[in-house]
Amino acid sequence: MTEIKMLRTLPVAPNGIRVEVWHEGSSHEVDDNLLSILIDAGACEIVTKAMPAAPENKAQKRGRPRKAANND
Repeated sequence: MTEIKMLRTLPVAPNGIRVEVWHEGSSHEVDDNLLSILIDAGACEIVTKAMPAAPENKAQKRGRPRKAANND
């Protein structure tokens, strides 16, 4: 379930049977199927923020490679 905020007033059938009118600015918890329909219609924004990446998934800083010593 994903928390969304409506960007415009739209009739929505959250369970596929009963139609409700969700007003602009209201927030709701929706499943993935309804979320994709609302995103395609441009009617909602996702409220929950993304989780930060785990340390093992972050890029490691790499220093500049050292030049080889010239032993002439």
